[in-house]
Amino acid sequence: MAKAKRTIFDKLNTALFWKDTRITTGDPYTEVREYDFSSYYPEDDYICDMELPTENVFDIRSFGAVANDENFDNAPYINKAIEAASETGGTVLIAGGDYTSTTVFLQSNVTLFIERGSSIIANTTGEGYQNKTLVYGESLENITITGGGKLKGNGHLFGRKPVYEENITKPADYIDVIEMRQEYRKQLRFAHQSKYGSPIVLVNCKNVKAHNFIIENSAYWTFRMDKCDTVEIKDFVINNNRNVANADGFDMVGSSNVLIEHCFVSTADDGVCIKNAVWEGCNSECKNITVRNCEIISRTNSVKIGTETTHDISNITIENCKLFMTDVYPGTVSAIALEAVDGTKLSNVTITNIEADRCSCPLFIRLGNRNRAAIVNGQSARAIEFGEKAEKSGIADKNQFDMKSEISNILVENLSAREVEIPIMICGFKQKGKIKRVKNVLLKNINLELSQVHDTVDKRLFIPEYAKEYPEANRFRNLPSYALFIRHAENVQIENLKCSKKETWKKERYIKDLRND
Repeated sequence: MAKAKRTIFDKLNTALFWKDTRITTGDPYTEVREYDFSSYYPEDDYICDMELPTENVFDIRSFGAVANDENFDNAPYINKAIEAASETGGTVLIAGGDYTSTTVFLQSNVTLFIERGSSIIANTTGEGYQNKTLVYGESLENITITGGGKLKGNGHLFGRKPVYEENITKPADYIDVIEMRQEYRKQLRFAHQSKYGSPIVLVNCKNVKAHNFIIENSAYWTFRMDKCDTVEIKDFVINNNRNVANADGFDMVGSSNVLIEHCFVSTADDGVCIKNAVWEGCNSECKNITVRNCEIISRTNSVKIGTETTHDISNITIENCKLFMTDVYPGTVSAIALEAVDGTKLSNVTITNIEADRCSCPLFIRLGNRNRAAIVNGQSARAIEFGEKAEKSGIADKNQFDMKSEISNILVENLSAREVEIPIMICGFKQKGKIKRVKNVLLKNINLELSQVHDTVDKRLFIPEYAKEYPEANRFRNLPSYALFIRHAENVQIENLKCSKKETWKKERYIKDLRND
């Protein structure tokens, strides 16, 4: 547990023996514990009752579906209804209860309408699923998901028992980022090999609409969009168990022209995540994504852009969002994380009007050189997330993405953050005698209210580059500053930054190797 000061012994122990907590043995742990789900859950602010469709409707009960029987697989009957609806551009109606199912396959020009109070729900075994998903669509056009109902993932059934018997509901006596990282991980349900996958996966789909809908209790990435184009998601809720490891909210993988508006997300892993990796099958730029008017609760990063990404990402807008944590400790790792460590060029990101509360790091901008494509392929990149062993094989030549990552042209304006524990971080890197800098960042109207919990004294002789490590704000451990940490950057402008005061051994700013015109 965190204490007032880290001793020489503590530092040596961390340097020589420290490892991230991860449970890799044991049976599935099925208990839902208090505070696994957020107590703040504003469903009625996002979801409304809708009149049932009456024209060109294909009711799954007419095809043999049976509600409220967890031992009955409704997938064949739902899929028959979808096939019939695709011939006329019709609506598939799911009403009258919960329909246990293996994989449902969407088709073009079909509306999936799940009535509020009804659902498609994953079975309790994790068996029988294709493409690692409950609902799947590939190479489709003009699909709509709506109705106010749910996809239920039963995600809590497919992880192992956490180290801690209960969720942590009180802050630590001291802020120690090393302990903070471990405290979070000791509450997680890491994957059992029975984990089946996501509630919904769309691949190479165009003109997708998802309105007035709920996904609940995901086992993995909740709403995954691979190489999709022209997607509109509005009035949407994701409400997950906040301790199911790797349960992201929205994942856009190589997708472009996406709008996520007026959505509520509560989840264990990243709330909104934008990726573009060669091992995920991506081969072109990802661009034109807007996230606005959303509330996001995440135990890791509320919004994360660029992680595990080899191809370029540009023209991203995040605006008018509330990013926060309720009930449990530690809080969210980062409110906004912008990352480029595997070859991507991340550029032209605009972030405005953001409220962050109990997000340890308000803003994390990280340029590095992990070069992951040289050591993983499509199987090994995700193996550990399904409790599997990874193949030893890279998908790209070691030089293809080496030292290629860039971050430039970032605007962050009107960011207000409470209970700050880690400073705003803007970090390039030095590796093998070469320096690469984050370029052209404007921070404007930034207000930081620091946590008044005392900081563990941890005066370090030097701060490693961590250029090859997975990018995360808490990876840098205890830093010597509380408002700004900037290293290896170019043209960083700061206009009107306000920061509250606290009794601490730290200084307000740590700035090293910053080149401004």
